[in-house]
Amino acid sequence: MDLQDSYNQAWLFAAGAHAGQTLTASSLPYAVHLAMVANEVMAADREAPIQRLAETVQIALLHDVLEDTPVPFEELQMRFGEFVADGAQRLSKVVNGEKLPFDIYLERLATGAPQYAIVKLCDRITNLQPPPSTWARSKIAEYHVQSQRILAVLGHAHEPSAERLRTKIDNYRRYF
Repeated sequence: MDLQDSYNQAWLFAAGAHAGQTLTASSLPYAVHLAMVANEVMAADREAPIQRLAETVQIALLHDVLEDTPVPFEELQMRFGEFVADGAQRLSKVVNGEKLPFDIYLERLATGAPQYAIVKLCDRITNLQPPPSTWARSKIAEYHVQSQRILAVLGHAHEPSAERLRTKIDNYRRYF
């Protein structure tokens, strides 16, 4: 399956799974975020090739499905294969209904396929936009620190993405 077809397959599934969800403090559909993360992955591949790109893009589109929707792991596994389903599972901060401590979450990503870490780097790059108006200054500062931790633990997976995240982190300082 080529990149466009695999993108569309995952995009349609993710958009349906996240139907009715919106971005924080916005009326935009949540699927906008997923497309932005996939776009970051494809741009990162142009800087330094990413193995299994089509599947990595699918992971980017599906990275919040297990955490934020009722879709079970087995359905992702059946529709998209083990690699994609495992990536979505590792990118979920919730396991068996419990939110993982942040360092354990990062460790799960660091010990998985490098593509999973790349998706997380691209996810955080995308999230370092102007923060939602509902966020307190302390939450913005905490998000900045958390972003630095992501870079420190996962940055080795893809240098161009790490550099882009580093720049976004530096620019994010203006918000707190």
